[in-house]
Amino acid sequence: MRGLFLLPWGLFLLGLYPLALAEPTGQGERGLGLLLGGLFLAGVGSLFSRFPVAFSVQVSLVLGLGLLAFQLALEGALALTGAEAQAYTVFGGVLGALALGVAFFLGTGREAPLLPAREGVGSREELFRLAGALEGLALRRPLVLVYLQARVPPERLAEELRRGDLAFQLNGGYLLVLQGGRPEDAAGLLRRLRERFPLSAYAVERWRGGSLERVLARLEAETLLQT
Repeated sequence: MRGLFLLPWGLFLLGLYPLALAEPTGQGERGLGLLLGGLFLAGVGSLFSRFPVAFSVQVSLVLGLGLLAFQLALEGALALTGAEAQAYTVFGGVLGALALGVAFFLGTGREAPLLPAREGVGSREELFRLAGALEGLALRRPLVLVYLQARVPPERLAEELRRGDLAFQLNGGYLLVLQGGRPEDAAGLLRRLRERFPLSAYAVERWRGGSLERVLARLEAETLLQT
């Protein structure tokens, strides 16, 4: 929807309505600071109308940021006019937080965007820097994890992966993250790897969410039982 980028600006302007009812005679510095914060939030919300995610996620993000911009604009306008804030004036912030929460749950659903493809094989440190993103993605879109105990050059292993799959070199092994994959895809990958490289042990799990450290510990323990 082309007009979606106007929604945060409209909500920001709506929050200024106290200025139409009274002259600015209150706390100038605080009020202007709040208005400036609301202006920035409206701008960021407008940018999210071009964010490459599913439309439902996009709407929730824009609406959430727009409501937060409305909240800051309203508080800033009340501070400028010296009017006393009422209990209902916090509803904009509450609704904005709820909208952003909805965006998270929709964004980790089946339409969740995959993590960007990377070149080569990452390190253990890089894996755990992505832990939060991987755990969020696996929450609603199962990922297939393959743990390998093998002496394979990283560059050779990277050549066997599909575009979008991730690989990380761990202590004595590799963790492969097959995004959007099925267990059958892991079986085909393992068949190719066994034909070309010596694999001492491997483990496969369809990860449906939870701690990355725990699932990694399970995979490592399973491979240890095979050696």
